[in-house]
Amino acid sequence: MKKLTLLFAALMVSVTVFAQTCVDDAWQCLRQNQAPKAKKFIEECLAANPDNAQVWLMRGNVYINLYNTDQKKMKADPNYTPRYPDALQIANESFVKALSLDPKVQPKSGMLGAIDGQKLCAEPFYDLGNSYLKKGDYQKALDNFLVAAKNYELAKSSNASLAYYSAAAIYKENLKDNDNAKKMFAKSVSANPNFIYGIIELYYMYMDDKDTVNCGKMIDKMLAVPAEKLPKDVKSGVYEAQMSYYSMLNDEAKLMATCDSALAFDSSEEMVARCANYLSNYKAFQKAEDIIKNALAANPGSYKLNEQMGYLFYERMHAIEDQVAALQKEKKWNEAIALKGSPELKEMTEKAHEWCQKAYNIDADHLDNNKRLRELKVKLQLEVPQELNDKINARMHQN
Repeated sequence: MKKLTLLFAALMVSVTVFAQTCVDDAWQCLRQNQAPKAKKFIEECLAANPDNAQVWLMRGNVYINLYNTDQKKMKADPNYTPRYPDALQIANESFVKALSLDPKVQPKSGMLGAIDGQKLCAEPFYDLGNSYLKKGDYQKALDNFLVAAKNYELAKSSNASLAYYSAAAIYKENLKDNDNAKKMFAKSVSANPNFIYGIIELYYMYMDDKDTVNCGKMIDKMLAVPAEKLPKDVKSGVYEAQMSYYSMLNDEAKLMATCDSALAFDSSEEMVARCANYLSNYKAFQKAEDIIKNALAANPGSYKLNEQMGYLFYERMHAIEDQVAALQKEKKWNEAIALKGSPELKEMTEKAHEWCQKAYNIDADHLDNNKRLRELKVKLQLEVPQELNDKINARMHQN
């Protein structure tokens, strides 16, 4: 038994020495810029030592050298075909394997450690993801973005948030997988709590789910991001998210205050139209009318503003019609008849028609405004031009 034990120990020493020797051979080749020769040594070494962390670590270094060599040649000659197309993936897998076998594995002098190797692979994987995305290969793009994200996390880099965001966008837009999209957006925010793009995407996904609790959490996260870190268009988007949230909660005071803050920050016609839209949907008609009028004084030819004014009076008309329907449901027939024939309902219908027509005259290619205009012409017993019908039918056919 003692002889067998000694024999086994001697065999293990022999294997370890062999592994160390072939790792040294590959190392020396790399130091002499002979990566292809190092590849031959390290693959032979791996076949005999599949559980040796040092072998896997050197293999990662060999293949990252092969990848870098191919990249240099491609920059020098755009027609060059990579000799080692899988080198980046093999390098990363080797670094991962080395760490799994021995978390404390140390590199040879001048070589990359396992964690540093994975960090170095992050950006090329992200670039590959973008390359596959442009080609329409969404699964390969996704796979590369996810590897990049994990590697960036190892590096404690905030770029992990962008890689997870890119993966989430593929799940959402291309693979139509909202559950995984939500998980990836959440990871993007976890990697960087100030990553506003991920926060906004999560907010609207929760809003689609009518999840007011998580919507509120995302609003809090948006407001916690330092304002100076937000581009102007993104800050405007944060205001819009707030307006939608307070509308959803029926919180009139906060909706009004947010509209005021939004317009103080951004008085563009785009922001005026957004604020007026939320106010109109909330039936805060007078405030909506006031802010549109102020904006129209400076830009009377704006389609957005004319269209929004038409929408405002259209909603006011429907609010009165809803009151008529409620009276009819309660069988208050005389009151319903009086309100249906009231000057106020006629005035709102005529004003809605006037402004929708103005918007149509500025730009006749907006389906929603065109449909409202046709409905209003029918209500007012006005002729519906064939051109208007044709435009509506053509757009609906496209959709």
